[in-house]
Amino acid sequence: MLYKVKDIVYKLVSVANIVAIILLFLIGNVDKLQPIAHPWLANFGLGFPIVLAINVLFIIFWVIARPKRVWLPLLGLIICYAPIRKYIPLNIKKEPPVRSIKVLSYNVFMFALWDFEPQSYNPIVDYIIKSNADIVCLQETDAYGRQRDYIYNTLAKAYPYHDFVSMPAPGHQHMMLLSHYPIVKKERIMYKSEGNISYAYIINYNNQEILVVNNHFESNHLSEADKRGYKEMVRSPFEGRNTKMESKRILDKLGEAAIIRAPQAEAVATYVERYLKKKIPVILCGDFNDNPISYTHNTIAKQLTDAYIASGNGPGISYHRSGMYVRIDNIFCSNDFEAYGAKVDDKIPTSDHYPIYVWLKYRPKY
Repeated sequence: MLYKVKDIVYKLVSVANIVAIILLFLIGNVDKLQPIAHPWLANFGLGFPIVLAINVLFIIFWVIARPKRVWLPLLGLIICYAPIRKYIPLNIKKEPPVRSIKVLSYNVFMFALWDFEPQSYNPIVDYIIKSNADIVCLQETDAYGRQRDYIYNTLAKAYPYHDFVSMPAPGHQHMMLLSHYPIVKKERIMYKSEGNISYAYIINYNNQEILVVNNHFESNHLSEADKRGYKEMVRSPFEGRNTKMESKRILDKLGEAAIIRAPQAEAVATYVERYLKKKIPVILCGDFNDNPISYTHNTIAKQLTDAYIASGNGPGISYHRSGMYVRIDNIFCSNDFEAYGAKVDDKIPTSDHYPIYVWLKYRPKY
């Protein structure tokens, strides 16, 4: 009798395991879906680590209960290798070669001005200067009053080549490019948005033109209350009518933002393609406001290499506030570069984003 009960339990668990594998595969490929047609599904990539964790639990269960059946969840992980690597890459660490270009991207959240006195030590500014990065792409660099003068002058002194840009009202998005190499020209990449921008620069790296693109794609426009609601939705997605209504409202918001982001990413990808056809190397950075398994990420990744996936390790969580922990900050490069040691640096929590950096070794293909 006990044997029959065990057999039934194992069969039920096997079915559940297969369902989990199918879910992992489907969610791992939602980045192929156009958000305009599938606004809700476009954000399901946020749930990928949860389903991945469930599949790992199945491995533990089978190892303890019936080791001969552990092949089932392992097969699932093999089938879903590509999306797993997007979310949680694993790479052998290599030392960057000499004369590599260190690239830093950082959403500085207005330098957290409210936490510091005017013209005083600012840990974000200090971090940027001490990073000794060769190319720095900053987002949300809004500053005002004496703080603005202190911050901008300090960064300009450290980087002889710099550019500060802002979007006209109503958006007021501000970004910076700091460079050890001369900036030859700049151009705004045009797309529809009230508060987000992308700027393209040509820099002169040892007489080689390189296109550098700094981006801040459409925000999700979630209030602090929304973020708390998202946290509850993840914890208990099916508990209570209010939770279901709140989940629907948040998914609607996320879907609306994904719909706006899609043509923004497409506009940047089209712009980059023009330079790739001219055989000009490309470095692309910024706050994507989207997870690694998203249409936004996939659109850019069709042409460029995600430097974190190529050389980083672990989930690389860059946004770390209000229960939303996900890598939304990225550095991409064309195949003229080889990436080394990409890292999301969680040692400076001042902004709501952690900085991401990588070393790129220029290896011309032509």
